Amino acid sequence: MNNEDKAQLYHTLLLEHDKLDSKVADIKAEAAGMSLNEEQNKRLDKLEQEKLLIVAEAQRLFPDYK
Repeated sequence: MNNEDKAQLYHTLLLEHDKLDSKVADIKAEAAGMSLNEEQNKRLDKLEQEKLLIVAEAQRLFPDYK
């Protein structure tokens, strides 16, 4: 994979990460300042795990970059 391909994939991963961030914000807005319920916490945990996977994949694209 050349650097242009990596850059395109990286951009796609960033967009997906942003979408997940938006979903996290929506769930937190549902609580409207109150504590999250169990179902909301489960959804948040799942989204956070998905975000971690995306970050890990993005980091694998550029292993020498720190």
